[in-house]
Amino acid sequence: MTATASLVKPILQVQELKKYFPIRTGVLSRVSGHVKAVDGVSFDIRPGETFALVGESGCGKSTTGRTILRLTGANGGTVYYNGEDVLAATGDRMRHLRKAMQIVFQDPYSALNPRMTVGSAISEILHVHGIASGNQARDRVEELLVRCGLEAYHSWRYPHEFSGGQRQRVVIARALALDPQFIVADEPISALDVSIQSQIINLLEELQDAYQLTYLFISHDLSVVRHMADRVGVMYLGKLVEVADKKEFYRKPLHPYSQALLSAIPVSDPSIKKKRIILQGDVPSPANPPPGCPFHTRCPYVMDVCRNVVPELKTNPAGHQAACHLVNPVS
Repeated sequence: MTATASLVKPILQVQELKKYFPIRTGVLSRVSGHVKAVDGVSFDIRPGETFALVGESGCGKSTTGRTILRLTGANGGTVYYNGEDVLAATGDRMRHLRKAMQIVFQDPYSALNPRMTVGSAISEILHVHGIASGNQARDRVEELLVRCGLEAYHSWRYPHEFSGGQRQRVVIARALALDPQFIVADEPISALDVSIQSQIINLLEELQDAYQLTYLFISHDLSVVRHMADRVGVMYLGKLVEVADKKEFYRKPLHPYSQALLSAIPVSDPSIKKKRIILQGDVPSPANPPPGCPFHTRCPYVMDVCRNVVPELKTNPAGHQAACHLVNPVS
């Protein structure tokens, strides 16, 4: 992180965000516990930046993105967008925030209504927010489709008439309809063929430059994140365990979990031998997380303190954050 960048006021501030899902049992469906999907996550995103959340499936990264946008309710913490409390907003203020904050879903087919043409799906948003109607809405829809690499006449087609890559372009066009500043890209290429993934990534980068967009990019693919992100946050069992500038993260990951994830990235040159870090055991249940460091049950460097004391996410002089007793010994 440069000195200039650190002085820029964040467009998004997430502080101690929590999202717990109740576990109901018995005939009366009484709450017997909670799945701690997001458990005290904090980070900032600066304007025009791409902040990537990475981790294994089930670590809580997608739930974090949805909770920030209030697609699911939070159980604690705060989210500030341009200084405004998103979780406390109601009525017209929430409607205003909806226009500024959008999402691109992982599965473009389930994100679209199969009974509506893509033109209707996009123009509906314009009608609801009172931005455009009639011919003006039609022109805006066609403009968005063309900007996202489709043709104007595609507005009359239904979702099943498109390929997966084309449907994702439609979803991106719909996200752009209200001229947002911030977009959550939730695994936007994981459901696509490899040959199409690079096209969508290039489109997202082009749109970011053209519209000065800020991205929360959620992915499990660290090779894609290396290409897209400015900063990287690593999640494990609902918690952030490392946050760093992209170059610093890929050069010297501090947390053992991050090191294991990076060691799993395939190398295109077969002559290069890479040491793979194999993690033992399975990810613990978020309904019953282990005491102390959440990663200690799989960590190859586990110490006694890891089993009892939760490590804090501390920042070193280079701006690199890590929640690990190896990096930040308990005094």
